[in-house]
Amino acid sequence: MSKCLILSKNTYETKLALLEDNKLDEIYIEREKEKEISGNIYKGKIEDILNNGEIIFVDIGLEKNAFLSFDNKKHIPKFNISDSLIVQVETEARDEKGARLTLDYSINGENLVLLPNSNNLSISKKIEDLETIKKLKDIFLNIDKGLILRTKSVEKSPEALLEEYQKLETIDNQIKKDFKEKNIKLLYDNNSILKKALTLLDDDIDEFIMDDEDSFNKIKNNLEESEKKYLLKKMKKYFKDEDIFSYYKIDSQIERALDRKVYLESGASIVIEKTEALVSIDVNTGQNTGNQSSQNFIFNTNLEACKEIARQIKLRNLAGIIIIDFIDLKKNSERKKILEELKKHLKKDRTEINSLDFSHLGLVQFTRKRQGKELSFYYREKCHYCEGTGYLLSKDRIILNLLADLNSQIEYNDLNKIVIKTKKHIIKELKNLINNTKIKYIEDNNFYKEGYRIELYN
Repeated sequence: MSKCLILSKNTYETKLALLEDNKLDEIYIEREKEKEISGNIYKGKIEDILNNGEIIFVDIGLEKNAFLSFDNKKHIPKFNISDSLIVQVETEARDEKGARLTLDYSINGENLVLLPNSNNLSISKKIEDLETIKKLKDIFLNIDKGLILRTKSVEKSPEALLEEYQKLETIDNQIKKDFKEKNIKLLYDNNSILKKALTLLDDDIDEFIMDDEDSFNKIKNNLEESEKKYLLKKMKKYFKDEDIFSYYKIDSQIERALDRKVYLESGASIVIEKTEALVSIDVNTGQNTGNQSSQNFIFNTNLEACKEIARQIKLRNLAGIIIIDFIDLKKNSERKKILEELKKHLKKDRTEINSLDFSHLGLVQFTRKRQGKELSFYYREKCHYCEGTGYLLSKDRIILNLLADLNSQIEYNDLNKIVIKTKKHIIKELKNLINNTKIKYIEDNNFYKEGYRIELYN
Protein backbone atom coordinates (compact mmCIF):
# COMPACT_ATOMS: atom_id res chain seq x y z
CA MET A 1 0.00 0.00 0.00
CA SER A 2 1.40 3.40 -1.00
CA LYS A 3 0.92 6.32 1.40
CA CYS A 4 1.39 9.94 0.49
CA LEU A 5 1.06 13.28 2.30
CA ILE A 6 -0.06 16.33 0.28
CA LEU A 7 0.18 19.86 1.70
CA SER A 8 -1.41 22.87 0.02
CA LYS A 9 -1.17 26.45 1.28
CA ASN A 10 -2.59 29.76 0.08
CA THR A 11 -3.27 33.10 1.75
CA TYR A 12 -6.59 31.86 3.15
CA GLU A 13 -5.99 28.30 4.34
CA THR A 14 -3.57 25.39 4.68
CA LYS A 15 -4.74 21.86 3.87
CA LEU A 16 -3.05 18.54 4.60
CA ALA A 17 -4.25 15.27 3.05
CA LEU A 18 -3.18 11.68 3.66
CA LEU A 19 -3.69 9.40 0.65
CA GLU A 20 -3.59 5.62 0.72
CA ASP A 21 -3.32 4.13 -2.77
CA ASN A 22 -4.50 7.53 -4.11
CA LYS A 23 -7.63 7.36 -1.94
CA LEU A 24 -8.22 10.18 0.54
CA ASP A 25 -7.95 8.76 4.07
CA GLU A 26 -7.48 11.84 6.28
CA ILE A 27 -7.88 15.59 5.73
CA TYR A 28 -6.87 18.52 7.97
CA ILE A 29 -7.67 22.18 7.34
CA GLU A 30 -6.31 25.28 9.07
CA ARG A 31 -7.60 28.82 8.60
CA GLU A 32 -6.17 31.82 10.40
CA LYS A 33 -9.59 33.09 11.53
CA GLU A 34 -11.07 29.65 12.23
CA LYS A 35 -8.26 27.73 13.88
CA GLU A 36 -9.11 24.62 15.83
CA ILE A 37 -8.50 25.03 19.55
CA SER A 38 -9.18 21.53 20.88
CA GLY A 39 -6.12 20.49 22.91
CA ASN A 40 -4.70 24.03 23.11
CA ILE A 41 -3.44 25.18 26.52
CA TYR A 42 -4.37 28.66 27.77
CA LYS A 43 -3.85 31.05 30.64
CA GLY A 44 -7.43 31.57 31.76
CA LYS A 45 -9.01 34.17 34.04
CA ILE A 46 -12.08 33.24 36.08
CA GLU A 47 -15.06 35.47 35.22
CA ASP A 48 -17.91 33.79 37.11
CA ILE A 49 -18.54 30.91 39.54
CA LEU A 50 -21.92 29.12 39.72
CA ASN A 51 -23.49 26.38 41.88
CA ASN A 52 -20.86 26.58 44.63
CA GLY A 53 -18.04 26.09 42.14
CA GLU A 54 -19.55 23.25 40.09
CA ILE A 55 -19.43 25.46 36.98
CA ILE A 56 -16.75 28.09 36.39
CA PHE A 57 -16.71 30.47 33.42
CA VAL A 58 -13.22 31.30 32.20
CA ASP A 59 -11.93 33.96 29.80
CA ILE A 60 -9.30 32.42 27.50
CA GLY A 61 -9.45 35.16 24.88
CA LEU A 62 -12.31 33.78 22.78
CA GLU A 63 -15.51 35.55 21.76
CA LYS A 64 -17.48 33.50 24.29
CA ASN A 65 -16.24 32.50 27.76
CA ALA A 66 -15.20 28.86 28.10
CA PHE A 67 -16.24 26.79 31.11
CA LEU A 68 -14.99 24.24 33.64
CA SER A 69 -17.44 21.82 35.23
CA PHE A 70 -16.88 19.38 38.09
CA ASP A 71 -19.06 16.28 38.38
CA ASN A 72 -17.51 15.11 41.66
CA LYS A 73 -19.07 17.53 44.14
CA LYS A 74 -16.87 16.28 47.00
CA HIS A 75 -13.62 17.31 45.31
CA ILE A 76 -14.33 20.71 43.78
CA PRO A 77 -11.20 22.92 43.87
CA LYS A 78 -11.66 26.33 45.47
CA PHE A 79 -11.23 29.37 43.22
CA ASN A 80 -12.09 33.06 43.33
CA ILE A 81 -13.23 35.51 40.68
CA SER A 82 -10.22 36.88 38.70
CA ASP A 83 -7.96 33.92 39.62
CA SER A 84 -5.64 32.84 36.80
CA LEU A 85 -5.15 29.17 35.96
CA ILE A 86 -3.72 26.83 33.31
CA VAL A 87 -6.51 25.16 31.33
CA GLN A 88 -6.77 22.98 28.23
CA VAL A 89 -9.66 22.90 25.75
CA GLU A 90 -11.43 19.52 25.81
CA THR A 91 -14.16 20.33 23.30
CA GLU A 92 -14.61 23.38 21.10
CA ALA A 93 -17.49 25.83 21.37
CA ARG A 94 -20.63 24.63 19.57
CA ASP A 95 -24.14 25.99 19.23
CA GLU A 96 -24.75 28.19 22.29
CA LYS A 97 -22.12 26.54 24.51
CA GLY A 98 -18.63 27.87 25.05
CA ALA A 99 -15.55 25.66 24.87
CA ARG A 100 -15.28 23.00 27.59
CA LEU A 101 -12.06 23.11 29.62
CA THR A 102 -10.06 20.82 31.89
CA LEU A 103 -7.43 21.53 34.54
CA ASP A 104 -5.76 18.17 33.85
CA TYR A 105 -3.90 19.24 30.74
CA SER A 106 -1.77 16.91 28.62
CA ILE A 107 1.05 17.40 26.10
CA ASN A 108 1.18 15.03 23.14
CA GLY A 109 4.39 13.58 21.78
CA GLU A 110 5.02 11.09 19.01
CA ASN A 111 5.14 8.08 21.36
CA LEU A 112 4.24 9.57 24.74
CA VAL A 113 1.59 11.81 26.29
CA LEU A 114 2.75 13.82 29.31
CA LEU A 115 0.21 14.39 32.13
CA PRO A 116 1.82 17.08 34.33
CA ASN A 117 -0.93 17.03 36.99
CA SER A 118 -0.91 13.26 37.43
CA ASN A 119 1.53 10.57 38.53
CA ASN A 120 -0.15 7.62 36.79
CA LEU A 121 1.60 5.58 34.11
CA SER A 122 -0.76 4.14 31.47
CA ILE A 123 0.04 1.97 28.47
CA SER A 124 -1.95 1.63 25.25
CA LYS A 125 -4.53 -1.17 25.41
CA LYS A 126 -3.23 -2.35 22.04
CA ILE A 127 -0.01 -3.45 23.80
CA GLU A 128 -1.03 -6.78 25.34
CA ASP A 129 2.24 -8.67 25.93
CA LEU A 130 2.92 -8.61 29.70
CA GLU A 131 6.71 -8.75 29.36
CA THR A 132 6.67 -5.77 26.96
CA ILE A 133 4.45 -3.83 29.36
CA LYS A 134 6.87 -4.48 32.24
CA LYS A 135 9.87 -3.34 30.17
CA LEU A 136 8.12 -0.12 29.23
CA LYS A 137 7.13 0.58 32.84
CA ASP A 138 10.69 -0.04 34.03
CA ILE A 139 11.99 2.72 31.74
CA PHE A 140 9.99 5.33 33.67
CA LEU A 141 10.37 4.05 37.24
CA ASN A 142 11.98 7.30 38.40
CA ILE A 143 9.53 9.64 36.66
CA ASP A 144 7.16 11.52 38.97
CA LYS A 145 4.76 12.86 36.30
CA GLY A 146 1.92 11.05 34.60
CA LEU A 147 2.50 9.41 31.22
CA ILE A 148 0.57 7.55 28.55
CA LEU A 149 2.66 5.30 26.31
CA ARG A 150 1.27 5.04 22.78
CA THR A 151 1.26 1.82 20.74
CA LYS A 152 4.30 2.92 18.72
CA SER A 153 6.42 3.21 21.88
CA VAL A 154 7.20 -0.54 21.65
CA GLU A 155 9.28 0.19 18.54
CA LYS A 156 11.52 2.73 20.31
CA SER A 157 14.61 2.25 22.45
CA PRO A 158 14.57 3.26 26.14
CA GLU A 159 16.98 6.09 25.30
CA ALA A 160 14.70 7.47 22.58
CA LEU A 161 11.66 7.35 24.87
CA LEU A 162 13.50 9.09 27.71
CA GLU A 163 14.72 11.76 25.29
CA GLU A 164 11.15 12.35 24.13
CA TYR A 165 10.00 12.58 27.75
CA GLN A 166 12.62 15.27 28.43
CA LYS A 167 11.40 17.27 25.41
CA LEU A 168 7.80 17.10 26.66
CA GLU A 169 8.95 18.15 30.13
CA THR A 170 10.77 21.12 28.58
CA ILE A 171 7.53 22.18 26.88
CA ASP A 172 5.68 21.88 30.20
CA ASN A 173 8.32 23.96 32.00
CA GLN A 174 7.99 26.65 29.32
CA ILE A 175 4.19 26.64 29.69
CA LYS A 176 4.50 27.18 33.45
CA LYS A 177 7.14 29.87 32.98
CA ASP A 178 5.00 31.78 30.46
CA PHE A 179 1.97 31.42 32.74
CA LYS A 180 3.83 33.18 35.55
CA GLU A 181 5.75 35.78 33.57
CA LYS A 182 3.72 36.68 30.46
CA ASN A 183 0.38 38.38 29.95
CA ILE A 184 -0.73 36.07 27.12
CA LYS A 185 -3.72 33.79 26.66
CA LEU A 186 -2.42 30.98 24.42
CA LEU A 187 0.37 29.08 26.18
CA TYR A 188 0.65 26.10 23.82
CA ASP A 189 -0.81 25.55 20.34
CA ASN A 190 -1.65 21.89 19.85
CA ASN A 191 -3.28 22.32 16.43
CA SER A 192 -0.62 23.63 14.08
CA ILE A 193 -1.05 21.81 10.80
CA LEU A 194 2.73 21.55 10.45
CA LYS A 195 2.83 19.73 13.81
CA LYS A 196 0.20 17.38 12.46
CA ALA A 197 2.28 16.82 9.31
CA LEU A 198 5.37 15.99 11.38
CA THR A 199 3.30 13.52 13.43
CA LEU A 200 2.01 11.78 10.29
CA LEU A 201 5.39 11.75 8.53
CA ASP A 202 7.04 8.44 9.39
CA ASP A 203 8.60 5.38 7.76
CA ASP A 204 5.23 4.31 6.30
CA ILE A 205 4.93 7.49 4.20
CA ASP A 206 6.36 7.15 0.69
CA GLU A 207 6.20 10.82 -0.33
CA PHE A 208 5.43 14.20 1.23
CA ILE A 209 4.59 16.70 -1.52
CA MET A 210 4.18 20.44 -0.79
CA ASP A 211 3.30 23.45 -2.91
CA ASP A 212 4.55 26.01 -0.35
CA GLU A 213 8.23 26.93 0.01
CA ASP A 214 7.93 28.27 3.56
CA SER A 215 6.18 25.13 4.85
CA PHE A 216 8.73 22.95 3.06
CA ASN A 217 11.62 24.75 4.81
CA LYS A 218 9.97 24.63 8.25
CA ILE A 219 9.38 20.88 7.96
CA LYS A 220 12.93 20.38 6.67
CA ASN A 221 14.47 22.36 9.55
CA ASN A 222 12.42 20.49 12.13
CA LEU A 223 13.47 17.10 10.76
CA GLU A 224 17.12 18.13 10.82
CA GLU A 225 16.89 19.39 14.40
CA SER A 226 15.08 16.26 15.63
CA GLU A 227 17.62 13.90 14.05
CA LYS A 228 15.14 12.60 11.49
CA LYS A 229 17.21 13.45 8.45
CA TYR A 230 16.43 10.05 6.96
CA LEU A 231 12.89 11.33 6.27
CA LEU A 232 14.13 14.27 4.17
CA LYS A 233 14.34 12.07 1.07
CA LYS A 234 10.55 11.67 1.18
CA MET A 235 9.97 15.43 0.79
CA LYS A 236 9.21 16.89 -2.63
CA LYS A 237 8.19 20.30 -3.97
CA TYR A 238 5.22 20.68 -6.30
CA PHE A 239 5.78 22.97 -9.31
CA LYS A 240 2.87 22.30 -11.69
CA ASP A 241 0.44 25.10 -12.63
CA GLU A 242 -2.62 23.01 -11.76
CA ASP A 243 -3.77 23.22 -8.14
CA ILE A 244 -2.13 20.39 -6.18
CA PHE A 245 -5.41 19.16 -4.64
CA SER A 246 -7.01 19.12 -8.08
CA TYR A 247 -4.05 17.29 -9.66
CA TYR A 248 -4.18 14.49 -7.08
CA LYS A 249 -8.01 14.37 -7.32
CA ILE A 250 -8.41 15.28 -3.66
CA ASP A 251 -11.02 18.02 -4.22
CA SER A 252 -13.39 15.61 -5.96
CA GLN A 253 -12.99 13.10 -3.11
CA ILE A 254 -13.76 15.81 -0.54
CA GLU A 255 -16.95 16.67 -2.44
CA ARG A 256 -18.03 13.03 -2.31
CA ALA A 257 -17.27 12.98 1.43
CA LEU A 258 -19.80 15.79 1.87
CA ASP A 259 -22.61 13.94 0.11
CA ARG A 260 -25.41 12.36 2.08
CA LYS A 261 -25.16 9.17 0.01
CA VAL A 262 -21.91 7.27 -0.61
CA TYR A 263 -21.76 4.45 -3.16
CA LEU A 264 -19.71 1.30 -2.61
CA GLU A 265 -17.85 -0.59 -5.34
CA SER A 266 -20.52 -3.33 -5.36
CA GLY A 267 -23.24 -0.79 -6.21
CA ALA A 268 -24.59 -0.76 -2.66
CA SER A 269 -24.60 2.48 -0.68
CA ILE A 270 -24.45 4.00 2.77
CA VAL A 271 -26.60 7.00 3.74
CA ILE A 272 -25.26 9.33 6.43
CA GLU A 273 -27.70 11.59 8.29
CA LYS A 274 -26.69 14.03 11.03
CA THR A 275 -29.13 15.39 13.61
CA GLU A 276 -28.68 17.45 16.77
CA ALA A 277 -28.64 14.28 18.89
CA LEU A 278 -26.72 11.72 16.83
CA VAL A 279 -25.33 10.51 13.51
CA SER A 280 -27.20 7.69 11.77
CA ILE A 281 -25.67 5.54 9.03
CA ASP A 282 -27.91 3.28 6.96
CA VAL A 283 -26.53 0.49 4.74
CA ASN A 284 -28.52 -0.23 1.55
CA THR A 285 -28.06 -3.01 -1.03
CA GLY A 286 -27.53 -2.39 -4.72
CA GLN A 287 -29.58 -4.03 -7.46
CA ASN A 288 -27.11 -6.61 -8.74
CA THR A 289 -26.48 -9.72 -6.63
CA GLY A 290 -24.37 -11.45 -9.30
CA ASN A 291 -24.11 -15.19 -8.69
CA GLN A 292 -24.45 -14.88 -4.92
CA SER A 293 -27.45 -16.02 -2.93
CA SER A 294 -29.51 -13.24 -1.41
CA GLN A 295 -28.22 -13.91 2.12
CA ASN A 296 -24.57 -14.07 1.02
CA PHE A 297 -24.97 -10.86 -0.94
CA ILE A 298 -26.43 -9.05 2.08
CA PHE A 299 -23.64 -10.28 4.35
CA ASN A 300 -20.90 -9.29 1.87
CA THR A 301 -22.50 -5.87 1.40
CA ASN A 302 -22.44 -5.31 5.17
CA LEU A 303 -18.82 -6.46 5.24
CA GLU A 304 -17.87 -4.07 2.43
CA ALA A 305 -19.70 -1.21 4.15
CA CYS A 306 -17.61 -1.55 7.34
CA LYS A 307 -14.45 -0.22 5.71
CA GLU A 308 -16.17 2.72 4.01
CA ILE A 309 -18.14 3.65 7.13
CA ALA A 310 -14.92 3.84 9.18
CA ARG A 311 -13.31 5.94 6.44
CA GLN A 312 -16.26 8.34 6.15
CA ILE A 313 -16.50 8.85 9.93
CA LYS A 314 -12.81 9.76 10.03
CA LEU A 315 -12.91 11.94 6.89
CA ARG A 316 -15.99 13.88 7.98
CA ASN A 317 -14.76 14.00 11.60
CA LEU A 318 -18.17 12.89 12.86
CA ALA A 319 -18.53 12.82 16.65
CA GLY A 320 -20.92 12.05 19.47
CA ILE A 321 -23.35 9.13 19.30
CA ILE A 322 -23.11 7.17 16.04
CA ILE A 323 -25.65 4.50 15.10
CA ILE A 324 -25.29 2.09 12.16
CA ASP A 325 -28.19 0.14 10.69
CA PHE A 326 -26.71 -2.81 8.79
CA ILE A 327 -28.92 -4.87 6.46
CA ASP A 328 -30.92 -7.72 7.97
CA LEU A 329 -28.38 -9.20 10.42
CA LYS A 330 -30.32 -12.01 12.08
CA LYS A 331 -27.62 -14.58 12.89
CA ASN A 332 -25.39 -13.99 15.91
CA SER A 333 -22.43 -15.42 13.99
CA GLU A 334 -22.89 -12.80 11.25
CA ARG A 335 -23.28 -10.01 13.79
CA LYS A 336 -20.03 -11.05 15.45
CA LYS A 337 -18.12 -11.06 12.14
CA ILE A 338 -19.50 -7.65 11.13
CA LEU A 339 -18.60 -6.16 14.52
CA GLU A 340 -15.05 -7.56 14.29
CA GLU A 341 -14.66 -6.14 10.77
CA LEU A 342 -15.91 -2.71 11.85
CA LYS A 343 -13.61 -2.69 14.90
CA LYS A 344 -10.65 -3.61 12.68
CA HIS A 345 -11.17 -0.54 10.49
CA LEU A 346 -12.08 1.82 13.34
CA LYS A 347 -8.82 0.89 15.10
CA LYS A 348 -7.00 3.03 12.51
CA ASP A 349 -8.90 6.11 13.73
CA ARG A 350 -6.71 8.44 15.81
CA THR A 351 -9.74 9.73 17.72
CA GLU A 352 -11.08 7.91 20.79
CA ILE A 353 -14.01 5.54 20.17
CA ASN A 354 -15.99 3.88 22.98
CA SER A 355 -18.87 1.44 23.66
CA LEU A 356 -18.86 -0.23 20.24
CA ASP A 357 -21.52 -2.96 20.27
CA PHE A 358 -24.95 -4.04 19.04
CA SER A 359 -27.90 -2.53 20.89
CA HIS A 360 -31.02 -4.50 21.86
CA LEU A 361 -32.63 -3.11 18.67
CA GLY A 362 -30.00 -4.76 16.48
CA LEU A 363 -28.22 -1.49 15.66
CA VAL A 364 -24.48 -0.91 16.10
CA GLN A 365 -23.94 1.98 18.48
CA PHE A 366 -20.80 3.75 19.72
CA THR A 367 -19.43 7.17 20.61
CA ARG A 368 -16.56 9.08 19.02
CA LYS A 369 -14.83 11.87 20.91
CA ARG A 370 -15.56 15.37 19.66
CA GLN A 371 -12.23 16.78 18.52
CA GLY A 372 -11.93 19.71 16.15
CA LYS A 373 -14.42 20.77 13.51
CA GLU A 374 -16.37 18.60 11.10
CA LEU A 375 -15.28 18.62 7.45
CA SER A 376 -18.63 20.18 6.48
CA PHE A 377 -17.78 23.26 8.59
CA TYR A 378 -15.18 24.28 6.00
CA TYR A 379 -17.33 23.61 2.92
CA ARG A 380 -21.02 23.97 3.80
CA GLU A 381 -23.34 26.23 5.76
CA LYS A 382 -26.93 25.80 6.88
CA CYS A 383 -29.50 26.78 4.24
CA HIS A 384 -31.15 30.08 5.24
CA TYR A 385 -34.36 29.13 3.44
CA CYS A 386 -35.05 25.65 4.82
CA GLU A 387 -33.09 26.35 8.06
CA GLY A 388 -31.16 23.12 7.70
CA THR A 389 -34.15 20.79 7.39
CA GLY A 390 -33.51 20.04 3.72
CA TYR A 391 -37.16 20.78 2.89
CA LEU A 392 -39.14 23.75 1.54
CA LEU A 393 -42.92 24.27 1.64
CA SER A 394 -44.83 22.22 -0.93
CA LYS A 395 -46.77 23.91 -3.75
CA ASP A 396 -50.13 23.06 -2.17
CA ARG A 397 -49.09 24.37 1.24
CA ILE A 398 -47.87 27.66 -0.30
CA ILE A 399 -51.21 28.09 -2.11
CA LEU A 400 -53.25 27.33 1.03
CA ASN A 401 -51.18 29.73 3.13
CA LEU A 402 -51.44 32.42 0.45
CA LEU A 403 -55.24 32.06 0.17
CA ALA A 404 -55.67 32.31 3.95
CA ASP A 405 -53.41 35.37 4.05
CA LEU A 406 -55.21 36.98 1.10
CA ASN A 407 -58.71 36.42 2.54
CA SER A 408 -57.61 37.99 5.81
CA GLN A 409 -56.21 41.07 4.05
CA ILE A 410 -59.31 41.55 1.87
CA GLU A 411 -61.63 41.18 4.88
CA TYR A 412 -59.97 43.88 6.97
CA ASN A 413 -58.71 46.34 4.31
CA ASP A 414 -60.40 48.47 1.63
CA LEU A 415 -57.98 47.84 -1.24
CA ASN A 416 -57.68 49.22 -4.77
CA LYS A 417 -54.91 46.90 -5.91
CA ILE A 418 -53.26 43.66 -4.73
CA VAL A 419 -49.94 42.41 -6.13
CA ILE A 420 -49.02 38.75 -5.61
CA LYS A 421 -45.40 37.77 -6.29
CA THR A 422 -44.71 34.04 -6.51
CA LYS A 423 -43.54 31.26 -8.84
CA LYS A 424 -45.00 30.74 -12.31
CA HIS A 425 -46.65 27.37 -11.62
CA ILE A 426 -48.31 28.75 -8.46
CA ILE A 427 -49.67 31.77 -10.39
CA LYS A 428 -51.26 29.37 -12.86
CA GLU A 429 -53.05 27.51 -10.04
CA LEU A 430 -54.17 30.76 -8.36
CA LYS A 431 -55.78 32.09 -11.54
CA ASN A 432 -57.99 29.00 -11.57
CA LEU A 433 -58.93 29.49 -7.91
CA ILE A 434 -59.36 33.29 -7.62
CA ASN A 435 -61.57 35.62 -9.63
CA ASN A 436 -60.64 39.12 -8.52
CA THR A 437 -59.86 41.95 -10.96
CA LYS A 438 -57.91 43.89 -8.31
CA ILE A 439 -55.20 41.20 -8.20
CA LYS A 440 -52.09 41.48 -10.35
CA TYR A 441 -49.63 38.56 -10.56
CA ILE A 442 -45.85 38.96 -10.94
CA GLU A 443 -43.55 35.99 -11.46
CA ASP A 444 -40.81 36.00 -8.81
CA ASN A 445 -38.73 33.02 -7.63
CA ASN A 446 -36.98 34.75 -4.72
CA PHE A 447 -39.32 33.89 -1.84
CA TYR A 448 -37.89 30.50 -0.96
CA LYS A 449 -39.09 30.24 2.62
CA GLU A 450 -42.71 31.53 2.46
CA GLY A 451 -43.11 30.94 -1.28
CA TYR A 452 -44.85 34.26 -2.00
CA ARG A 453 -45.28 37.93 -1.15
CA ILE A 454 -48.49 40.00 -1.10
CA GLU A 455 -48.30 43.79 -1.64
CA LEU A 456 -51.39 45.88 -0.78
CA TYR A 457 -52.35 49.27 -2.27
CA ASN A 458 -55.21 51.43 -0.87
